[in-house]
Amino acid sequence: MKKLITLLTLIAAIFVKASAQDCSKFVNGANGRKLTYINQDAKGNQQMTAVYTTTKKDASTISVHAEIIDKNGKTMGTGDSEMICDGNAIKIDMKSFVPAASMKQNMDMKISGEAKYITFPMAMQPGQSLDDGTVTIHMDGGGPTAEMQMDLVNRKVEQAETITTNAGSFDCFKITYSATTKIKMAGIGIPFHMKITEWYSPKLGRDVKSETYNKGGKLMGTMILDSIK
Repeated sequence: MKKLITLLTLIAAIFVKASAQDCSKFVNGANGRKLTYINQDAKGNQQMTAVYTTTKKDASTISVHAEIIDKNGKTMGTGDSEMICDGNAIKIDMKSFVPAASMKQNMDMKISGEAKYITFPMAMQPGQSLDDGTVTIHMDGGGPTAEMQMDLVNRKVEQAETITTNAGSFDCFKITYSATTKIKMAGIGIPFHMKITEWYSPKLGRDVKSETYNKGGKLMGTMILDSIK
């Protein structure tokens, strides 16, 4: 029994050390990066740019500052969020999932709200079902405050794919899910239902590409990683 306890303790210690090393590799690799995404409409016309600047906060946390810029170079909105590594999964603050279309409709908005995280397992496999996520976000443009509720459900890992963009080639997992957003102003809100397909890179801890479809299956827009600095 004593030998068994010793063996189990050793295995646990090895697992904890390996998890810490995985997080250290992820956090140090993400530190100081600037990722630029291009948002396109259904016809491939550029609509806006999203720039995410990452900074190491501690051994397991990356701070992310987002800036949304229109096609004329004007800042439309900003927001701050976090990415956390716990050894088993990367947890991303759902404020970073605000649809670009919402930013376009609500110019000069500052995004805030209580942190709610959605998980991406580090040992991701095709066919895997992922946890749902929900968050309430406040958008303050200096006038009446708008409130957005966002729900991501039926998240599923479809398959592994390699995606190539101007930023390079990335080994990704194709993930599909349904998204519902409701923007409330003066207590009145209309829900919008969408279908999302994203290609998630475990190395980056975020998407390389995503496509948004309306509930009828028509493509509404695409977000593509354009550069990493």
